[in-house]
Amino acid sequence: MKNNTVSVKWMDSYSIYEGWTSLEDDFSADLCIIESWGKVIYEDDKVIALAHNYADETEHTRKQVSGVMVIPRICITEIIPV
Repeated sequence: MKNNTVSVKWMDSYSIYEGWTSLEDDFSADLCIIESWGKVIYEDDKVIALAHNYADETEHTRKQVSGVMVIPRICITEIIPV
């Protein structure tokens, strides 16, 4: 998938309360699904790395990226080519 642009849906952790909260209150939680888009710049069996901004090499600059997100594969629920 390297160099392909993809949409990745993945599960993230999150915080529900600020400070201490009594567990006597009703408590529920659900999955937090995040969707990230970008160009795959690295992948192995543990992670996939997306660059949100990508520039090819020109006569004035080297190939470069910014906004890199590294997502653990164990958290990924879906990868869709864009």
